[in-house]
Amino acid sequence: MVILAIVNQKGGVGKTTTAVTLGHGFALKGHRTLLIDLDSQGNVSDSLGLKKRGTLSGFLFSDDPGTAVSETGRENLRLVASDKTTAGIKVALAERNFREYFLDRALKKLNGYDVVVLDAAPVGDLLQVNAFIACTHYLVPASLAHLSQIGLNDTLETAASLKEFGRLKGEFAGVLPTFWERTTKESYEQLKSLADQFGRRVWPPVPRDVKAREAPAFGQTLWEYAPGTRALAGTEMSERRVGGYQQVLERLIQEVIQ
Repeated sequence: MVILAIVNQKGGVGKTTTAVTLGHGFALKGHRTLLIDLDSQGNVSDSLGLKKRGTLSGFLFSDDPGTAVSETGRENLRLVASDKTTAGIKVALAERNFREYFLDRALKKLNGYDVVVLDAAPVGDLLQVNAFIACTHYLVPASLAHLSQIGLNDTLETAASLKEFGRLKGEFAGVLPTFWERTTKESYEQLKSLADQFGRRVWPPVPRDVKAREAPAFGQTLWEYAPGTRALAGTEMSERRVGGYQQVLERLIQEVIQ
């Protein structure tokens, strides 16, 4: 079972859009997929057009975490949802021994999934640490703006600290540039900076796309709302398509899932 954590300690970088789009993408490719929302805002439910009903507490603390998994109305895609009650989970975890391992323990009790996608909150809290420890791979979305790079570096510092103490076993899948505008100097310079720092671990950039902002309002993923849009299909350059979640998904399936 592949467990992919989508993490960044900076908000507004397209983290939930990435988690939902990739999660549904895996499901559409026939992979039995579980989305887990670790953010008290509960935006994964919003993005899927589902009523917010926090089930994360039951998933983490139950002897049978499978009972906290919800249907999404989409084939091969299920959900562990969050809402405002998730904030209290961190308080409850803080009082437990081995508090960093509750998510890892719950996932090890699950059967029947090929892929788990974790949408972590944009803060280095206890649930994000749980995501790092539980994951087999972690992917960091980073918008092509200076402040996002700060969040990226903070996130990687957290990962490095956990690795140093032997608690992080997951692999760094790479950095996913988001909100790419190929005609702007800032996007170009930030993308070049990422490429200089991370090389091949920089994934195909996801273009800025109004459809990605509109889709949650209709309770649909991008695959449902605008399957031909740039955020999915990329941007045409030199007679080829560059970037987009479709390329990211295909590369993840090739390099991580298979």
